[in-house]
Amino acid sequence: MFRVAKISFAVVTVLAQSQLAYAENAETIASAEDSKLERIEVRAYGLKREVVEMAGPVTVLSGEELLRRTDISIGETLKYEVGVHANYYGPVASRPVIRGLDGARVQVVHNGMGTGDVSREGPDHTITADAVTAQQIEVLRGPATLLYGSGAIGGVINVVDNRIPQQIPQQSDTILQTRFGTAASDRSLSFAHDNGAELFAWHIDGNLRKGNDYKVPLYQNDAGDSSKRLRNSWSEHQVLNLGSSYIAERGFVGVSYGVIKTEYGLPEGPAAEYEEGEYIKLNQQRVALASEYRPVDSLWQSVTADIALTDYDHAEYEGGQPGTEFLSEALELRSTATYELAESWRGIVGYHGNLRDYQALGDETFTPNTDTDSHALFMLHEKRFGVVKLEFGSRYEQLIHQAYELEDSLGSRDLEQKFNLFSWSFGAVYDVQPNQQLTLSYSQAQRAPAANELYANGIHIGTRSYEIGVGYDVSNTNGVAQIIHNPNLAKAEQANNIDLGWRGQFADVSTNINLFYNQIDNYAFLANLGFEIADFAAYQYQQQNARLHGIEASISWQITPEHQVTLIGDTVVARLRDGGYLPRVPSYRLGAEYAYRADSWGGQLGLTHYGKQDRLAENETPTAGYTVAEAGVNYYLDWQQYELMAFAKLQNITNRLGFVHSSFIKEDAPLPGRQLVLGLRLNF
Repeated sequence: MFRVAKISFAVVTVLAQSQLAYAENAETIASAEDSKLERIEVRAYGLKREVVEMAGPVTVLSGEELLRRTDISIGETLKYEVGVHANYYGPVASRPVIRGLDGARVQVVHNGMGTGDVSREGPDHTITADAVTAQQIEVLRGPATLLYGSGAIGGVINVVDNRIPQQIPQQSDTILQTRFGTAASDRSLSFAHDNGAELFAWHIDGNLRKGNDYKVPLYQNDAGDSSKRLRNSWSEHQVLNLGSSYIAERGFVGVSYGVIKTEYGLPEGPAAEYEEGEYIKLNQQRVALASEYRPVDSLWQSVTADIALTDYDHAEYEGGQPGTEFLSEALELRSTATYELAESWRGIVGYHGNLRDYQALGDETFTPNTDTDSHALFMLHEKRFGVVKLEFGSRYEQLIHQAYELEDSLGSRDLEQKFNLFSWSFGAVYDVQPNQQLTLSYSQAQRAPAANELYANGIHIGTRSYEIGVGYDVSNTNGVAQIIHNPNLAKAEQANNIDLGWRGQFADVSTNINLFYNQIDNYAFLANLGFEIADFAAYQYQQQNARLHGIEASISWQITPEHQVTLIGDTVVARLRDGGYLPRVPSYRLGAEYAYRADSWGGQLGLTHYGKQDRLAENETPTAGYTVAEAGVNYYLDWQQYELMAFAKLQNITNRLGFVHSSFIKEDAPLPGRQLVLGLRLNF
């Protein structure tokens, strides 16, 4: 059960105001209302602004594009988006990597609230947020700690659905969808239904999926074993969600309940003899409450309150018997108030709290049981000065880890560590001309190391290593390791990030370019120590100052109303300030896509090249580059009140062998081979 935590708040406000000259000719001022740039509302941004109004880089995947990209996991769904890669522990446990950062630095949220799973504790742990029934997925690249806390120092991914309705639908809406993929005989069936009456609205959705081991191009391990399948990559997935809301003129209150049951294998390399591999059984129950009140004739536009209670557990099986079990109970609370003053002043203030009880049970636990409590106050403000919109904000957060029976070479003990974190940001959007904008954002964000980064000390099957936290002194004498905890070793990370962007529409050509530089002090990363403990390679989280910089670009040409060509590219270079590179950082990527859309059908043909990664950390091996070709076709049919869409896509057309540099098991887990995916979507 959750503990009653002592709440200690400090209110810190950083306000900055800059006066910029107005354009002499008012006709040259490009207003957001007249813009032809992308006009999709970003829910993850507290003030619910559209993409065109954001100072930081944002990508929103929705509509037909989301349907076409939806895959077995969030990481696989988003891996073609600019600035986003995947760490790939097989298709099921595939987490997004944003600008070279992942794990505890990238926060995946569901309708603005944390997923409550343990996916950030290990690369073999899947994310419980599901893309299949999502309305849109938002990707905020770069620090987003103001609203989401220190776990979002690298970015936020918000999966948005209608689980808690905020509007009464005008009519019943039902979606049925089925898919089949040839690489793993993967078959799925999903549905979503929305309806309402008088002042009530309700929602139900579900998803069933089952797949076998994936077919891959022929590959061989160091022992000479070869295979055309990714052994032990099977999966089964069941989801059911229910939600209902009472909706009045000035607001709403709603509740939802969801349950997830998932089983999936942990991929292994080719072997001469097939044996039952390790697999995970996952169960999650989640209750969420959302409410909003919109006062009349007040400077306060809205007041919101959200609560999410998540009960999560998964067991890792070896030889058909349960081994390590992970348990997590999480309670998250968020309350905000949005205001609007005269002269274009808008802002949001709020409280954000997280209480989490984490336990790991079994012989192969590598982290002690830990309670983590965090409480924060935050604010975000914006104002327009003619052709320039400014935004600025700050957040104070106190985070406490309470570890129980932490073990080292000297014995075991309980330990409490407290981190006081302060983050602030400043951003500007300059309307150069109608439909052309220059954006600038700067942020200073702090992050407390996660419990596993601090206290790990044991065999971690997911990374196939002996994992040691940053809070230990480690020595190895004549093959005997000495591991002694030292609480003074761990420090909070501090990221100083600057983003410069350009987005514009020139006739039929749209462009989006971002340059970024991120200096992170006390960066915690898992480094190979170069020796073994208990027959496993020893890895330790170490903290050093790091610098990450790169570029992201996309250019789209609407040749005619039916024909469109899009080019994308991104790259990130991640170095330690004292020399050397950070491990598991994706290489550069270049992509091109041609799309055709007629009245009743459309098609796409794409090519993506991943460069060779030879910027290597100590004890890391290079990863060869590869090129993947894909094609797809969609057919649309309206009949009476039914809307039918049939789609097919051919992935990895040339059956190219590819390995993911950001994966912990890259040598044993190549990407799927050639695959045909067929699907039907019925809307009525």
